[in-house]
Amino acid sequence: MSNRHTLAELRLNPTEWHRRGMSAPTDIDKLVSARLGYRYTSDTQHTAEPSYADFFVAA
Repeated sequence: MSNRHTLAELRLNPTEWHRRGMSAPTDIDKLVSARLGYRYTSDTQHTAEPSYADFFVAA
């Protein structure tokens, strides 16, 4: 049980994500919000998920 509690604490710490070469969920949320706007953030109620088309433009 103690290990589970410790793991949950580590997941909340952005430094632990970065230490392992990954982006923290809050960092990813900021990137999506900057690119797509407020309607796709985890802070608001939304009905649609972002798709690949939201990020890529046909050349």
